[in-house]
Amino acid sequence: MTEIVYPPWRQRLARSLHINRSQVHAKYYQVASVCPAGRPKNRTMVFRGFLANSQSLLSVTDIRSEKVAHWQGKHKSHFEICWYFSGSREQYRLSGEVALLSHSLDLSYTQSVLGQQTKQSLLKQQWSNLSANARQAFYSSSPKAPFDENTTLAISAKEQPTLGKKPEEIDIGSSQISDNFCVVIFIPDTVDYLNLKSKPQERCLYDIQDDWKERWVNP
Repeated sequence: MTEIVYPPWRQRLARSLHINRSQVHAKYYQVASVCPAGRPKNRTMVFRGFLANSQSLLSVTDIRSEKVAHWQGKHKSHFEICWYFSGSREQYRLSGEVALLSHSLDLSYTQSVLGQQTKQSLLKQQWSNLSANARQAFYSSSPKAPFDENTTLAISAKEQPTLGKKPEEIDIGSSQISDNFCVVIFIPDTVDYLNLKSKPQERCLYDIQDDWKERWVNP
């Protein structure tokens, strides 16, 4: 079997994650999109790992959230991530294309996007990684809908078969995936790395068009 050699920035990022693994906030990054009005929109998302055997990053979201609409349509599927590790004082800015996987979206992607996985296997994997409380959110009212503190979540046993069960009683493989659940694949094509801890400070640029070669520049 041929050994996979990841780009230098991917190896560096894996090292940063390892160094900062004790900090819970190290798994959170800021993700930007552009709304139809041309205004930038930013939010915090959770890093859910790398797509197997690739440099693509994974997150999950609710299909009803505004950012999903921002990333649909021709020339709209662009993102930028800003990821700061306070422990090692490193920053990564990654930009590229977004792929959206959901039972509610009629979108298809080539093997170059999904790698060795299928749409269904990736949805099932990411859904099974969520806690019961996290899953429940996908059956609640839409994001930004009016809040009513007297309203309880209407979750039927059919919709959420894990509700009220003990962990050992849950068969994750048979859990029904909410139609509101969406896996977001961030496919970088440029990376901007900054190290504020080193003396002097270091900055390196990477571009897929240049075979991810390191280009060291002034901070």
